[in-house]
Amino acid sequence: MTSKKNYDVIIMGAGSTGSSIAFHLAKKGYTNVLVIDRSCAGCGQTSRSSALIRLHYTNDVIRDMAVYSWRFWKERFQDETGCEYSIFTKTGIGFAGPEEGREAMEYVVKDLKRRNIDVELYDAEEFKKTVFKHIDTEGISVVAWEPESGYGDPNTIVQSFLGYARKEGVEVLEYTPIRSLIKEDNRIVGIKTDKGIFKADYYIDALGVWANDLLKPIGAELPIEIGLEEVLFLRNPDNKDVVPPGWADLSLGFYSRPEGSSYTLVGGLGAEFRDIPPEPGEYSSPPVDVVVKRSEPYTKRFPGMTDASPHSVWIGFFDITPDWQPIIGFDHRVENLIHMVGLSGHGFKLAPAYGDVVSDIVIYGEAKNFNVSGFTLERFTKEESRHSAYKYGIIG
Repeated sequence: MTSKKNYDVIIMGAGSTGSSIAFHLAKKGYTNVLVIDRSCAGCGQTSRSSALIRLHYTNDVIRDMAVYSWRFWKERFQDETGCEYSIFTKTGIGFAGPEEGREAMEYVVKDLKRRNIDVELYDAEEFKKTVFKHIDTEGISVVAWEPESGYGDPNTIVQSFLGYARKEGVEVLEYTPIRSLIKEDNRIVGIKTDKGIFKADYYIDALGVWANDLLKPIGAELPIEIGLEEVLFLRNPDNKDVVPPGWADLSLGFYSRPEGSSYTLVGGLGAEFRDIPPEPGEYSSPPVDVVVKRSEPYTKRFPGMTDASPHSVWIGFFDITPDWQPIIGFDHRVENLIHMVGLSGHGFKLAPAYGDVVSDIVIYGEAKNFNVSGFTLERFTKEESRHSAYKYGIIG
């Protein structure tokens, strides 16, 4: 069966990125759109996102996107989507590192202050005296502190984005795996599913870690590796005063944040590549090796958390490019294919900006609010890198 309807756009993937693109297209009056997902909306990578909402990026354009998204989550999300409650929880987030990272941190903090955002740069011992005393500062000399940052609710944002889009006429097909892309000459002319063939003028790749499963057979493989992320959930100790705020530690290689008042999650800043199917999941009984790997650096930095007990482990995956920055825009090999993929761990927090960018590319042929020309696929053929100033690309 072939659908008799021809869509303007088919969005492949209904996570935080795909749903944001659908929302932004609908906001701009572009509603002849189909969103399609292999599972339920938000049940892929988004379901295991650590969902940090923060600002500290060393790349100027990505930082512009972060500021836009940070403000959207905090100030606009409820009004614009009709969601009944805030999806944002403020915890504060610190970015800590050794002396060699000071120059980059100073640059980022100075730029954010210029935008009238409440951020501060502390020497590590000053941070301990002023902000959070239950910290061992060995190995760090500087902390960039964002007191107004925190985390969000991934499931609610996906459902709210798609809820708005549906009301405006966007169609959403869940539990509908795309079996293949149909390509003629240098254009995609349809997607094949068990429910039939669907056609559109433009096809948006918001497929995340599953992108190359569909792109490789049509000769459009992307330079993406799949990185495994194991996130340890700890049950907080009785003394809540020792529970730290959100944190990214460039010296010990971990990030963390509170999860409500009862739990804390701890993840790694580095990439782990293993040859396993990218299916997000959870261990209700945390593997010992993951507990040790995550808790040792965390409790070294925050000794008061040694009494926290392991609760569970989330298994998530990242689609990682060579420079840990996204691939944005038209594919030079397939003229009606638009990428927003290879997000390298930045997907949830930057979803509002990503949606604005891709919706503009569809409507106007280019992004209006952000200069994303440096993030096209072609940069890898030119050996141009947009890597973070820090060794951990996930920081951005």
